[in-house]
Amino acid sequence: MVYRKKQRNAKKKEPVANRLKKTIESRDTVNAIKLGICVISGLLIVFGALHIYNELLKSSYLSIREIKVTGNMRLARAEILELADVDIGDNLLAIDITNIQKNIRLNPWVAQVKGKRDFLDGLSIDIKERNPIAFINLDALYLVDEAGVIFKKASLEDEIDLPVITGLTREDIEEENAKSEFAIKAVNLIHLLTNRTVFEVDYLSEINIDKTYGLTLYTMREGTRIELGNDNFAEKLDRLERVIKSRNGLEGIEFVGLNHDKGVVVRLVPKEVPASNGVRIKAKTQKI
Repeated sequence: MVYRKKQRNAKKKEPVANRLKKTIESRDTVNAIKLGICVISGLLIVFGALHIYNELLKSSYLSIREIKVTGNMRLARAEILELADVDIGDNLLAIDITNIQKNIRLNPWVAQVKGKRDFLDGLSIDIKERNPIAFINLDALYLVDEAGVIFKKASLEDEIDLPVITGLTREDIEEENAKSEFAIKAVNLIHLLTNRTVFEVDYLSEINIDKTYGLTLYTMREGTRIELGNDNFAEKLDRLERVIKSRNGLEGIEFVGLNHDKGVVVRLVPKEVPASNGVRIKAKTQKI
């Protein structure tokens, strides 16, 4: 029998499972260290950015040196700046553009506003004011803009001369969220008249709205009553202008009816004529 001599310094081979476990644990440790470094680096960047931002808020280099206000025709620059709550010397980064725009829109004359930083030393505020095209008589006189929005109660300070829309109540408007179907028709009619050369919007004194019979106009100078109805305004205005041209104006005309198919009904102002006994009597109404 042969015996082999056992080696004294031979190392026992470690199982594969143990070696894999150690390798995985080693990788987890490395990943954890990397993650920690990333977190710390991120925090340093955030704190650094905040520090820089706070320093910029104090920097005189970002102070507002010029404020441009454009688009304001009715509102004074001082009114707009007071609403914006911004002034020369304020820091550009510290101001809140959204809040500035919101504050300026509190004025009923402002339809749109856009604020913009003009780096590095300026702020621009662009205003679009409402364009009133009529009064509307509810519980008081209110102004209506070109979009048909009732935007403010009229006052003596407004100093404007516009036709008046009548026949509606506050309840009519509130039921349709400040935009009545009939009020929109009246506004659309005014838009049509702005492009006319014979019967212009300046001739108009009143637009009366009746939910059944539609729109009736009253002229400024003659007080002529003109029934338009509910639709086909452009075509009806063409007929009206033919009447005006044929008579060289509306003088002497009391009533014009355009809500009768394709025809026109005209009623003249009654004239007083002397009778044989010297007593004045009214002449009969004529229709043409």
